[in-house]
Amino acid sequence: MHTSRLARWPLEWHGRHNPLGVDSLKAEQLCLAAAKQTGGVVMPAIHFAADAYWDAGFGIGYGMDATAGYALPGSFYSIDTQLFAALLENACRNYLSRGFRLVVLISGHNPSIQQNTIDEVCYRCKRDDGAEPVCFSMDYLLMEQGDPLRTSDHAAAIETSMMLYLHGERVNMAANEGHDREHLGVGGERPYSAATAAEGELRYKRQVTGLVRFAQERYARLLNFE
Repeated sequence: MHTSRLARWPLEWHGRHNPLGVDSLKAEQLCLAAAKQTGGVVMPAIHFAADAYWDAGFGIGYGMDATAGYALPGSFYSIDTQLFAALLENACRNYLSRGFRLVVLISGHNPSIQQNTIDEVCYRCKRDDGAEPVCFSMDYLLMEQGDPLRTSDHAAAIETSMMLYLHGERVNMAANEGHDREHLGVGGERPYSAATAAEGELRYKRQVTGLVRFAQERYARLLNFE
């Protein structure tokens, strides 16, 4: 399969307990595992992403900074949204011009503005004959619809479970002890303390299966135009 996979992963704060670059670590392993099954090349990542300004009770902030009331350390992904879209589109067109038939974009960073921005990039890369050589999915959306695990969070039980499975040696579950704001920059229905490597393994393997299916389906669509 002549496929390029580009993992979209920003360098963003994911709590004191998780390593810097959680989104990158998730997406990279996901793309590598799927490529081993279907073929294709995992390209170097783009470390910028789209995010939004909002007020979480501490004044308006960018992304998870809004939950802290100040700029969180370890977040280095901010970029003008139009510039980010242009960068991503140019990368995709470059890969296509070098002979790849399909570019699969995967994001471990999941705000709605990220989804909308990358969907627009995919649309801009659509061919005149209607073929779509660039496609995109959030990591968790690769799982089957109706799957109760088809959800995500930010550095809480879900993402921390993924890290415990993929890079357990980089997770320090005691890192928040003694801090007034234990859950600084963490958001989700279940606390990070509920995370387990077993849950992370289950989520990861279902996402890999979903990515393999997604890439094969999109590649088959392209072949219908030839």
